[in-house]
Amino acid sequence: MSKEAKNRPAHRRESKSSWKIVLTVLGVVSLVTVLVGGVLMGYSMYEAGKVNQPKVTQTTKAVVKTEKPATSTPPAPKEVEITLAATGDVLAHGPVVQNSWKHGNGSHYTPAIEKLRPWIAGADIALCHQEIPFGKSDKDSEGYPVFKAPLGWAQDSKAIGYDGCSTASNHTLDQGRDGVVHTIQALRTAGLGVTGSAESSEAPRYQMYEITKEGRSFKLAHISTAYGLNQGEIPQYKQNPWLVNLTTDGQIIVDIARQARSAGADFVVASVHSGVEYQSAPSAEQDRIATTLAESGQVDLYLGHHVHVPQPIRKIPGGVDGKGLWVYYGVGNLLSGMNPRQGIGTQAGQIAFPTITLPSTGKPYVSAAGWIPLIMDRSTLQVVPGYLFETAEGAGTNLPKTTATRYLANLRQVTEDQATELKAPPSTASTAQIKPLNS
Repeated sequence: MSKEAKNRPAHRRESKSSWKIVLTVLGVVSLVTVLVGGVLMGYSMYEAGKVNQPKVTQTTKAVVKTEKPATSTPPAPKEVEITLAATGDVLAHGPVVQNSWKHGNGSHYTPAIEKLRPWIAGADIALCHQEIPFGKSDKDSEGYPVFKAPLGWAQDSKAIGYDGCSTASNHTLDQGRDGVVHTIQALRTAGLGVTGSAESSEAPRYQMYEITKEGRSFKLAHISTAYGLNQGEIPQYKQNPWLVNLTTDGQIIVDIARQARSAGADFVVASVHSGVEYQSAPSAEQDRIATTLAESGQVDLYLGHHVHVPQPIRKIPGGVDGKGLWVYYGVGNLLSGMNPRQGIGTQAGQIAFPTITLPSTGKPYVSAAGWIPLIMDRSTLQVVPGYLFETAEGAGTNLPKTTATRYLANLRQVTEDQATELKAPPSTASTAQIKPLNS
């Protein structure tokens, strides 16, 4: 040890050592501070990071619900109204046939009823009554009492707007079995449906039509029957009873109606050739048939022929689904050569013009019973709507207005007041499509 060292004070040596200790302690403290601060800062940053991080949720398998595609309920079918026109007897009396040759080539009856065209062509379906058989040509015709109509009249019926015809009458067999077959063929060749007579025992006893209008369709069955035949025709019928439908109580109509409905008919029309000639009141037989049809619930509409004069239009209890049955007991003649001395009713008639409603759901039904009065001018053999005589323009015939007024008054009285007299025909021809299904 040097002299200086030996002589240095002891406290200075201790002070130097103390400072080393202090500095060491301070260094340790600083280091600890830095470490602690770093830890704290790291922890704070970690915690801050946790706040800004998206929360981690426990994942589970999600149940995905598959939604069914939205389905819209289709609108209910549109309600559609169908008009039906039906007319009475067309008889080839001598004057009528002679007059039919005055209008161009061949024999034509339609010029005599031209003013009825707006009603016949304007109806959605129009039915004629072909009471008598056709001849083989225009010149092949016969008048009362054994009738035969000029062949051209078949095409005339189609031309003016008819869709089909009933053929059952007491004159159906006036020209025998061959006449029946020829008449059916003539009508079908003209494009018309046929019911009431048949070519064979296998032929359907009704005519089915499919009617389509405004996107809606339904099937109408037409049935035609007669009370009987003229005396000379009965043996032919006994040999071949299928030639013509005969009934006096209406039960055969009910049976045929059931057959038609089984085949898909939605609406059934019965054309009934019955009653007492020239009598405006319905006979007991007519009432019996009407009651049978109404009680059966199988027939929707009754159209009557044969008596050659107009009869009442009534709604009777019963009918399909209990809605009642509209009965046109007798619509009178459409065209004939009968003389007013046989009764003023022979110079007047009706066009049956009911409205059939095809509802959005359910069965078609007769919603309104309309009719049009017909008056014949015997001097010209022209048939016109009776209400024309009450217009300023007039009917354009030779018939005196006073006479027409008398005919009209009688006609309206006989028809009664349950049905509605119509005085404005459809403004245009019908757009309905009519398809015979079993011709």
